[in-house]
Amino acid sequence: MGIGKAIAWQAPVRVVHSAGANAAIADTFIFTAIDADYEVVSVVEVHDVAGTDGSAVTLDLLRCASGTTIASGTTVLGSTFDLKSTADTPVAKEISDGGLAASPTRILLEGESLGLNFGGTLTGLLGIAVTVTLKPVT
Repeated sequence: MGIGKAIAWQAPVRVVHSAGANAAIADTFIFTAIDADYEVVSVVEVHDVAGTDGSAVTLDLLRCASGTTIASGTTVLGSTFDLKSTADTPVAKEISDGGLAASPTRILLEGESLGLNFGGTLTGLLGIAVTVTLKPVT
């Protein structure tokens, strides 16, 4: 499709990913644009139990071209989520608060995917949920 091509009006898309124990938390693809280009407009992260490792414990949301690994993607966030932050407290990153990367970095072209990239030792981290809101780009 490509940026600039008209598409019929579509409601925003919400993608939700959750994982329980730290052993189940791993880098993973969560969405692939198959019918249009999309703009990431909001990302919200919450966890039940904060990470406890002595070094940074983070989460990044990456835009990945087809055929590439998550780690080689481009971040759509202004900064990563701190997974050692207060438990049960949602943290939102939005266009309006500068929490997301500048356009066109946060634009997902048809065929590209979004992937979650966890950093650090996830010891102690439990019950993570991530909600990404995307809007079709016309």
